[in-house]
Amino acid sequence: MSRLRPELFDAVRELSELPGPTGHEDAVQDWIAARWATFADVQRTGVDNVIATVSGAGRRLLIMGHADEICFMVRSISDDGFVHLGSYFNDVRGYPPRWIMPLNQTALVLTEQGTVPGFFSTVSGHVLTTREGSEKRWEWKDWFIDLGLSSRAEAEALGIFPGCRVIWNPKVQRYGQTRITGKAMDDRAALAIATVAAEELSKRDDLAYEVVIASTVQEENGLIGAQSIADSVEVDLCLNLDVGLVGDIPGPDRQDFPSKLGAGPVVVYQDSSVHYSRKLSDRLLKIGREHDVPMQRAIYQQYGSDGAAMIKRGIESALIAYPTRYTHSPVETVDERDLNWTVDLLVAFATTPV
Repeated sequence: MSRLRPELFDAVRELSELPGPTGHEDAVQDWIAARWATFADVQRTGVDNVIATVSGAGRRLLIMGHADEICFMVRSISDDGFVHLGSYFNDVRGYPPRWIMPLNQTALVLTEQGTVPGFFSTVSGHVLTTREGSEKRWEWKDWFIDLGLSSRAEAEALGIFPGCRVIWNPKVQRYGQTRITGKAMDDRAALAIATVAAEELSKRDDLAYEVVIASTVQEENGLIGAQSIADSVEVDLCLNLDVGLVGDIPGPDRQDFPSKLGAGPVVVYQDSSVHYSRKLSDRLLKIGREHDVPMQRAIYQQYGSDGAAMIKRGIESALIAYPTRYTHSPVETVDERDLNWTVDLLVAFATTPV
């Protein structure tokens, strides 16, 4: 089994518990910039991507993850102080999709004045049984945030207005022997992996590349931040890090999702947006096997990553995914071994001569 790095778990916990919704990633990028500045030269771009040059020489290798997490938008505030929600994405359905379920979770509203706690609510229990149409599908108007307030004026005094972001807000927990659960493993676990791998690489003198790392904004609503990375730094190839889809729970068909937790990082050959570099993907698998890193392969549908934005800019890119259960939920779950194996893979790749 891979050596379990305590600093990796600490970074996952700290990053996951930071608020960083799409378009309001400030707290995450502040953490990233400060931590990366301890071992690399850091720049923040106009759209707030964070890029750091670590060390090494030769072709430039970019290791990348994204800072933002799933969120909701304040649509309006009722007269009695309840916050009504809208989607952060291009909502062509007009109602909440099945793949996102925040109800009965703690909530955090981000304002210019700070954060305001509450919880995601809906009509329930005995009241629901008397409500006409209780079996219908969810509508956006059925969900709201209860902040413990009594009026719109109280909410506005706290800085809450349409356009504020809302996230679910659980704490990170360990359970079982090696499992970690919490919000925003997509993609904070990736940033923790990139951070620890880059720290290790910064101390070595056998790098086969000049190593660059990046934390992007607005991935969840269309790979927005990554599209300008190539305008800010010249790189030759990219290893993008993101969550991996698994079928090791009741429900999904293992024929469609053969990957599982605890079986190593996943090299993804294709998703809904793009075919990743076959040569680079094959090289990752070869290097992983040579360094005793368990590896998985996959193709994904209904999925995209920042790697697609890099390929569209002419940069050879591969996608390395760490297996994750319950994606886009408040209980995204990863296996600590997979995270550490992914660090091992990145370090091995960056130190293997081309």
